[in-house]
Amino acid sequence: MWIVNLKSGKHKFVDTYKNPLTNRYQEVSCTFGKNNRETRKKAQLILDEKIRKKLAELTSGDTEITFYDLSRKYLALTEKQLTYSSWYSYCSRMRTVNKDWGHKLIASKITPQFINKYLDSLLYERNLTNSTVTKYKSTISSVYSYGKKYGYVTKNPVDDVQVTLRSENQRRRDEIENKYLDKSELDQIMLDCRQQHRQDIADILMWMYLTGMRCGEAAAMQKKNIVQDKDGNYYAKVEGTLMYKFDGSKQYTKTPNAKTFAGNRDVLLPPLAVSIAKRNAKGKDNDDFLFRNENPHSCRVFNHNQLDSFLRRVRQRQHIKKRIPTHIFRHTHVSVLAAMGVPLYVIQHRVGHSNSQITRKIYLHVTKVAQENLIQKLDELPASFLPNDKNDGNDRLRIVGK
Repeated sequence: MWIVNLKSGKHKFVDTYKNPLTNRYQEVSCTFGKNNRETRKKAQLILDEKIRKKLAELTSGDTEITFYDLSRKYLALTEKQLTYSSWYSYCSRMRTVNKDWGHKLIASKITPQFINKYLDSLLYERNLTNSTVTKYKSTISSVYSYGKKYGYVTKNPVDDVQVTLRSENQRRRDEIENKYLDKSELDQIMLDCRQQHRQDIADILMWMYLTGMRCGEAAAMQKKNIVQDKDGNYYAKVEGTLMYKFDGSKQYTKTPNAKTFAGNRDVLLPPLAVSIAKRNAKGKDNDDFLFRNENPHSCRVFNHNQLDSFLRRVRQRQHIKKRIPTHIFRHTHVSVLAAMGVPLYVIQHRVGHSNSQITRKIYLHVTKVAQENLIQKLDELPASFLPNDKNDGNDRLRIVGK
């Protein structure tokens, strides 16, 4: 070890090790403000540990990298590979995992049993859905796959993880009708917004109901995104989604594209949506966001967490049985179009879904209910309007199978 005196007055302690891949010597260093026996002893310990870690990374076998550090390396790489919305979802799940696990767990020491217990706790203690827990499992597995690829770990413990998924038959039976609002529930929510003097929230919720947009897409609407064609029809151009940055700065960014490839689209606006757009566009520049959060403690933009929190309070005040997250307004739009007889493929294009099981299930459920209602209404046709034909015995119909 040798010491280099820096111009700042500090002292850099330097040592070398031989890189087994190149047979060349490389340096490691650390800096202290003092140069005495105690700091030289500390410096040597630090340099020895740095050399040990470097050699461990350069040779085959498990390193002592923490899962936290491994996940940060993985997220740094995938930020360049994934769409922002997908990367943000990975970040959100990894933030939860790292908060629960801490920052000191050695990645190679984590066992399948440890991960199994953790995923079970998400499922049965925090009551996350099967699909959400499966996403957590996939995210953890992706971190380990990255670690294997770059030589930080030799195996992926998630390969031996088996999540005991719970039965969701009842939830699936109940979920479809709970995915969208009926007219009375929508009226209750709008009334509550006015009672709370939150016309700003009423506008963005009604916008999602009228257009089928996701919350992030509605929040990202700028004045310049509202256009009119030569026939006088107004459209909203969906070109991105508003998302908060993962760095905790409470800053937001509009992504260059919608959540999915099919999400980039032009949405024809009904008259009420045009009125909402014009009212919210007054006095704003073309690059300004259409919807402004009037809460003085907010960042002046909307996100689904804020709106979901408000809607939970609406649910309590109005005694609404259904959960009412922001996504329910998008689903309600699908249900209304389905009841109007709009073809499924047209609805999918309008809401930016190339293929969505939820959209399909809502569509089929609503059309099935409409068909059942039609049968009931046909049965209720007044008999007085029917001709009073006598039964001469020759009116039997031949039943033909479909």
